[in-house]
Amino acid sequence: MREDNGATARETLEGLASRTKDPIKRAGYEAELVGPPLPLPLAYLWRTFLRIRRRKGSNGFSANPIEWPDIDAFVRNSRLNLAPWEIEVVEALDDLWLTVNSGAAKKAED
Repeated sequence: MREDNGATARETLEGLASRTKDPIKRAGYEAELVGPPLPLPLAYLWRTFLRIRRRKGSNGFSANPIEWPDIDAFVRNSRLNLAPWEIEVVEALDDLWLTVNSGAAKKAED
């Protein structure tokens, strides 16, 4: 989610951590940047997302989103049956990945 200035909360924290000269404040900002560990029971969904994502190309300007045919082909070829909620998680991960990577591309252009 973007703040009023257009930066994400993570970008704001990274900026604060890199600019502060106070080691205690820097440690606090860096602690906030550390995310929770991946729950092991959901690690298979992360691996599923990565397996599908690394086979997607781009349109020359940005990455293409994971589409239904990609998920269908993955399910058929891997023989891993995904419940609707699991597909929603993979889609949400892809949406997040696309958002983060489109922001990185915009930064590189600036």
